[in-house]
Amino acid sequence: MRLAERSRFNLLTLLLYTLSFLIFLEWMRPLEDLTNTGSIELLTLYTGLLFLLTLLQLPWLLSTLIKMMGMLFIIHFVFFQGSIFDLRWVQFVIEDVSRNINYLSAANWEALSNLFRTILFLVLLWLVSYLMHYWLIQARRIFLFFFVTIIYITVLDTFTPYDASGAIIRIVMMGFILLGLLRVIRVQEKEGFGEAVKVPLIWVLPLASLILFASFLGIAAPKAEPQWPDPVPFLKSANNTGENLGVEGGGISRIGYSTNDSRLGGPFFYDDTPVFTAEVSEKHYWRVETKAVYTGKGWEQAVVNYQPLRGASETLYENNVQTENLTAAIQLSGEEQFSFLVYPGQLTSVNAKQENITFEEEIISGKINTYKNDTPTVLMKYDITYDYPEFSIEELQQTSTNYSADKQMYLQLPETLPNRVTELAEEITKEENNPYDKAKAIERYFVNNGYVYETKDVAVPGPEDDYVDQFLFETLKGYCDNFSSSMVVLLRSAGIPARWVKGFTAGDYKDFTEEKTTVYEVTNANAHSWVEAYFPGVGWVPFEPTRGFTNEADFITSYEQSTASSEEKEEEQQLPEEEEEQLESNVENNQAKPLISFSSTWFWVLLLVIFLLAAVIVWKYYKSWIRNYTIARYKRKLNNIETVDIYEKLLWLFRVHGIKRKPDQTLREFAVQIDTMFETNNMKKLTRDYEKILYEGSGNAVKKDEFMELWENLIKKLQS
Repeated sequence: MRLAERSRFNLLTLLLYTLSFLIFLEWMRPLEDLTNTGSIELLTLYTGLLFLLTLLQLPWLLSTLIKMMGMLFIIHFVFFQGSIFDLRWVQFVIEDVSRNINYLSAANWEALSNLFRTILFLVLLWLVSYLMHYWLIQARRIFLFFFVTIIYITVLDTFTPYDASGAIIRIVMMGFILLGLLRVIRVQEKEGFGEAVKVPLIWVLPLASLILFASFLGIAAPKAEPQWPDPVPFLKSANNTGENLGVEGGGISRIGYSTNDSRLGGPFFYDDTPVFTAEVSEKHYWRVETKAVYTGKGWEQAVVNYQPLRGASETLYENNVQTENLTAAIQLSGEEQFSFLVYPGQLTSVNAKQENITFEEEIISGKINTYKNDTPTVLMKYDITYDYPEFSIEELQQTSTNYSADKQMYLQLPETLPNRVTELAEEITKEENNPYDKAKAIERYFVNNGYVYETKDVAVPGPEDDYVDQFLFETLKGYCDNFSSSMVVLLRSAGIPARWVKGFTAGDYKDFTEEKTTVYEVTNANAHSWVEAYFPGVGWVPFEPTRGFTNEADFITSYEQSTASSEEKEEEQQLPEEEEEQLESNVENNQAKPLISFSSTWFWVLLLVIFLLAAVIVWKYYKSWIRNYTIARYKRKLNNIETVDIYEKLLWLFRVHGIKRKPDQTLREFAVQIDTMFETNNMKKLTRDYEKILYEGSGNAVKKDEFMELWENLIKKLQS
């Protein structure tokens, strides 16, 4: 293939890969809105790198090395602090992968760590880049991927808050251009056109213009009213066959926050009625109250005492816990009349934005009620500040079992509790030697033993049935109340103080503000219950036993703590008093800081990008650089010794370009092969002159200028 033709082929291939990459990005755009996936920008850059490396078709070893380096960089950037060259984090990754492989072999999907899930997702992106190469270059067919993408986006647009209007338009336009190009290429290859590579590029402009014109015409044209009713309300109403009957009557209840939990059980149907919106900097559960007395049928409060809220709420976290002070803005929707506060952690202050508002806290449950002029009131809008914890796993594993008298109430169990519940707790925790590991073993038990999340076919305990016992040993299916109540009872049976927590999950993404905060909408469907266990010196620690839900609390290891503390110490040592004063002065004077510094993570991002680009450029052009250097070095009058040297240099250049002389092949046979390949007689002439000098010593008969010209022409043939 001639150089000009190969350039056109590369340009066409680049166009195909670019279009397919842009379509694939439409799969990733909803992740940020619909999941708690972070660092979407990094994942997008990594996907672009994978497509670029697949396009360049570098040797598999170099390509794999670059992809692995990119993967490790993302893992370090997202999950670790400190220098990437502190290889202790690599050991942590290896241990985590090994542990999660065991979970995979046991089909324990819920136990997989976020780090391992991220690695699997990056590997999936890696495989997709190879699949795209197969579809585009070998099969020349992309319709299946295009069709599945349309289905994926339309389903999300119909059944989730994600607005896919723009995405559908982009996918249709890019997809039809891609389908048109591949169709033209297949026809040309089938018919065997000699100049096949020219026609697709000639067709790009009119094909794209036609598709864009048709798309914009469809957007601008008047739209008829929907001919079919919206299926979503119908599908939702299909489950709402019962009235809001009480659980005792065996009817179906509506999900939402309720105040009476004395009799749990029975099915419910979902209700997406908005409750409140929250503008926060981090995603958290929203607590309302806790309950301490388990009756065998449900939960009740202990003695209900109130006290005015003066600043902070109930102490949740003790001395050995590091906390971060955060803010949240809450606005109720008005659909539900809640005369109490929702908050994510240790409440430190409330701004009611109204006059004559007072707050009273239920001492044991932690529920904070709102009053106006001593009358219960619904506070539609308020701002809160709160401390959110970061739990050290090592600290938790070292806590004692000396519980104070006021925590004994959280070990309460009814006398009617079947013995097999206590025996099960002992069986689950028998191999653990500290309260935290026992609690984690109980939390994992539901995932490892076939318990199912179910909202419809859920049993109601009979007069002689215990709610927890029925779930643990008979039905093995239920929703959050079943899972959380069972874990609290098992923890108490194992001697660990625990309580039942009610509130809401984090909600669904709604918007992203200019202040870099996120707005979440919380509905009745987000009503939830979970578990808190008490550890001396640490406080109340949340656990999430319900299948399909994720604990939003932050747990760190000693490695992460030591890395963070060592960095702080290094920064303190590197800033003498004079520099600290200068730094404070700079902040006060609003002096601009450099965008990138050697201590900045983004410096290493830039350095990695530069390194990867340099590696690609060097690999792409190093052969050309070698050829040009060789010509420049030997392009002068030659003596016999140098003539021998440059002929052997020419053989070496052939080997670099993959043209190797076989062991049983003579120089003249190899010269015939080269001349046949390049359609010349240059190699045979050079070989004849080389043999004269090497074997006959008749260098004077060799025309040095002609030899050099033939030699240079052959090297230039390698370039084309």
